[in-house]
Amino acid sequence: MSRSALFHLLVLTGGIVLFLFAADVDLEWLRGTNIYGNFDRPAERAFVSYLWIGTPDSAIGLVYRFGHGLHATPLVALGAIFLIFFVLQRFGNRDVRLGISRWLTAWCAFVVARFGLLRVSGAAPVSRCTYGIFPFLNCQACEMASGGCPIGAFQHSLIQGRFPTLALTTLALTGLFLGRWICAWLCPFGMLSDLFDRLSKRVWKPSIRWAALKYVALVAIVVIPLWMYAAGADPFLPFCGTVCASGIFFGLLPFYATTGAADFGTAVTGGNGPALAVILFHTGMAVLFLWLTVKISGRVFCRYLCPMGAFLGLFHRISFVRIAHVGEDCRECGKCERDCPMGVDLADPSFLVQSQCVRCGRCVKFCPTGARQWLVGFGAKPRRESKLVTEIPVLRDAQG
Repeated sequence: MSRSALFHLLVLTGGIVLFLFAADVDLEWLRGTNIYGNFDRPAERAFVSYLWIGTPDSAIGLVYRFGHGLHATPLVALGAIFLIFFVLQRFGNRDVRLGISRWLTAWCAFVVARFGLLRVSGAAPVSRCTYGIFPFLNCQACEMASGGCPIGAFQHSLIQGRFPTLALTTLALTGLFLGRWICAWLCPFGMLSDLFDRLSKRVWKPSIRWAALKYVALVAIVVIPLWMYAAGADPFLPFCGTVCASGIFFGLLPFYATTGAADFGTAVTGGNGPALAVILFHTGMAVLFLWLTVKISGRVFCRYLCPMGAFLGLFHRISFVRIAHVGEDCRECGKCERDCPMGVDLADPSFLVQSQCVRCGRCVKFCPTGARQWLVGFGAKPRRESKLVTEIPVLRDAQG
């Protein structure tokens, strides 16, 4: 057995053992910390309050009971959103024309991550975090969430003095097997970012050095919660409640529009200055994010701020699924970089560039010479199968 194979086997075995241990130890704790008026137990503190919203939280008093009929409003509202996203993903999508099915896998992940709709509508007792922690961003402050966010759960563990075993092993196993493939094929916020990308003018192209900001964010989600725990500060999730675009669009804005609507109105009209300041801050962050998507890219958050993308990017050279650049077959036409949602040119061997790749597969489809290849397997190597090389002998035979 080669050293590479032995390394991957040891890491994989250790990761699975830790994951099984964490699933047994952490899962009930995770569900307990994510109560949103869960079943017949009123919440002591709803998870959305950890996002530093600064308003009284109506979700604390919610108690879901079953067998008393269905609530049609959430079924119709979220069902319409599911349909709208499906239509937007299916039509006008370049990936569909290329035969890349990630539009469908990401939409399915978006729906599964919101199976809490069945709980809210009274259709079925789907508990919060039924599916544990998802391997993608999924704001667990959302009342419809059926699984936790690894970044949110990671911070939540640290601010309470717990080792984030479940969140960490979920991320590590995801990185080892898939790397940032998750970002393109399953992440619901990645799906939303791709939709935003259709509106992007891409008039600015920041230096690749700005991609290091997401590693600053990765360090911050470790250091700040540990400091809060040591200092005994009032706990909140510093990343989720401030700069996390997924938390804003999939957690806070839906909360302000539904469960927290009354508190939102009170803050706006009742002279609650601190609450209004926080709401305006979140609104400003949403506007800023949309402006940056137009100027830079729909995936501006994925490129420069996502700590989960930073962590998964650490596995870019060793993950089971990768995309390789075959330099001998490359004609340096630049088409791959222009069509890449992350603006990546894999011909650049630097860490910041390589770790940006989300394995969407566009460059494999677009490359006219076959200089991009899928690699599946630990230690798999690219093959020389240039389209240009295979076509030349055929042309010569036809001429002669």
